[in-house]
Amino acid sequence: PLKMQWRSLVLAAVAILMMTGCKREFGNRNLAQLKINMTPKEVESILGSPDRAEKSEINLETQRKTMAIIKYFYDQNGQTVVVQFQNGRLVGELPKLKEQ
Repeated sequence: PLKMQWRSLVLAAVAILMMTGCKREFGNRNLAQLKINMTPKEVESILGSPDRAEKSEINLETQRKTMAIIKYFYDQNGQTVVVQFQNGRLVGELPKLKEQ
């Protein structure tokens, strides 16, 4: 019984260490896979879950209404990459990491 408890404790400790050590990392090779019109799920399949997401409204200059924008922020080695979605699709300039 004591041997079984020890084995379970070791397995639990290894599992915890593996989960905490699995920080998502990406590079320009991953960012190059992003394409305009991708869905948030498609972007997350390449970059992982964002570190944070913000919803905002932008004013349309030609009309008197606003449009919802969702921004995903990814922090990587001291840099922040931002991708924007409009109507559930990736829009705007595609990001790149600065070479360090």
